[in-house]
Amino acid sequence: MQGVALTKIPKIKFVIIIAGGKFGGPDLGTPKLATNAFSSPIECPSLHFIGALDRHREGGNVLVESFVNPVVIHYPEGHTIPRLDEKQVEIVLGFIENIQTLKSLGT
Repeated sequence: MQGVALTKIPKIKFVIIIAGGKFGGPDLGTPKLATNAFSSPIECPSLHFIGALDRHREGGNVLVESFVNPVVIHYPEGHTIPRLDEKQVEIVLGFIENIQTLKSLGT
């Protein structure tokens, strides 16, 4: 099925991905419908959290490569919501500030 797209929803402004992976990555196969999903770099702002002990972390690293200028936070836990230290909180707040700036500029 070629040309399938979500045309009646607003454009995604940003994504925050915790312990995510990519179709076609090391652990997941590629469903036929998603074959072209990552055919070009994804340009929306993205914040990725990748756990050092997550057995799926390589899939997260592959996913990061699909984005233009991704922000990545590595944390010591596994496949879970991370506990952030002060430096990581600053990175998250900087990401949010960037999103708000983009919104105020109308992009």
